[in-house]
Amino acid sequence: MIAKINHHRHINHHRQHNVASEFLAVKTFCSQNCLAGECCMVLQEQGFLTGLEKWLKVRWDGFVVHYHEIGLKKGNRRSFVKALCHNLRRALRRFGAEVQDLFDRIFVTVSEENFAEALFAASKVFGVAYSAPIKILPRSVEAMMEAAIQTYKSLALSAETFAVRVRRIDKSFPMTSCDLERTIGQKIALATGAPVDLSNPEVLISFRVYPDCVYQVGPKVQGVGGLPVGVTGKVLALVSGGIDSVIASWLMMRRGCVLDFVHFHAFPNNDEVASEKVLKLVQMLVEPQGLSARLFLVPYYPFQLALLTSKVPSRLELVLFRRFMFKVANKIALESGCKALVTGDNLGQVASQTLENLAVLDDASKLPIFRPLLTFDKQEIIALAQRIGTYELSIQPYKDCCSLISRHPETRAKLREVLDAEKSLPIEQLIERSFSEMKVLTIVSHEI
Repeated sequence: MIAKINHHRHINHHRQHNVASEFLAVKTFCSQNCLAGECCMVLQEQGFLTGLEKWLKVRWDGFVVHYHEIGLKKGNRRSFVKALCHNLRRALRRFGAEVQDLFDRIFVTVSEENFAEALFAASKVFGVAYSAPIKILPRSVEAMMEAAIQTYKSLALSAETFAVRVRRIDKSFPMTSCDLERTIGQKIALATGAPVDLSNPEVLISFRVYPDCVYQVGPKVQGVGGLPVGVTGKVLALVSGGIDSVIASWLMMRRGCVLDFVHFHAFPNNDEVASEKVLKLVQMLVEPQGLSARLFLVPYYPFQLALLTSKVPSRLELVLFRRFMFKVANKIALESGCKALVTGDNLGQVASQTLENLAVLDDASKLPIFRPLLTFDKQEIIALAQRIGTYELSIQPYKDCCSLISRHPETRAKLREVLDAEKSLPIEQLIERSFSEMKVLTIVSHEI
């Protein structure tokens, strides 16, 4: 059964540009219905808002999207940029945005009423290093001076200090970057009486000179970076409803993977899971990318019942249960075209995640098992969950799939002993029964 479910140049000492980096650290930055007004309000409460709100009120022609790692891919660069543009179009469709690939940059146009929301939404798309609002100007010193004066007057609440930064992408422009900065700065000072501060300006006005035009550039909104989803293949993530597995999934998406998800649950009825937090967590992962994804809901009660009537040592129950999950996940992955499994395993974090136990678990899988959190400490994982907005939901009470297991599990399992114990269970029958009672949900983003 398939159910469809519809659901901001970085220089550390420049205050308004610092806001973009601080903004990324605010939990609500990654809330799924982030409005510019709400973001500014939260930033105000956190003490981060120094110039962002004013910059967002400037009338811009659009915003430019830049990438970093993609630019290093040499022969694959164009295909990666094409994928990024495709993903941006999908993620920004609800704003009516138009995405243009200009070879060395991506330009996005969107209506004034949707500008702030689209700007922040673009920064959540994997592959985006940063985005920044721009005005398109003619290639003339006069146009830059006029725009700079207008911008200063609209941003400065009083005689605030300023600086001008110019970067010439087109080196054939007759004036050097330093000459342009000096000329434009003198014009602003004469027109407004504003003081210059080159080291710590309160208002920073930036320009980039291209062969066909000049961009006036606003403050950067730091992106999530990584690679565009879809360029590295498809994997199946095992999600539990806790913190770790969701972050592991997010990290794999950040490396360009398309994800499907599988959840092993304790509910007697699959329908009860649809309103639970696992579904909501998956929605939070796919929504910013404008993606659709499948969530496989697998009941584990057949395995639980078999354990109750078996003579399996209780200390091996957890390892056997996780091997069972990997075997089911392999079957799902192979039938759905996934090339690997993903888990939130973290070396030494809990009793079952020792080198010995992980090796025994790997034996149960025909596919590679990726563990992106293997070397993270818990505080790093929590900080990342808070940054991307999944932490509060992840810590809500939920019946974890390992709640049935012994309180004293084996920490250094031996493969031979585990295989012998596994023989006392009708594993293949249990796999088939759980697989036959599995439910598949297709989570469809509202951007699609």
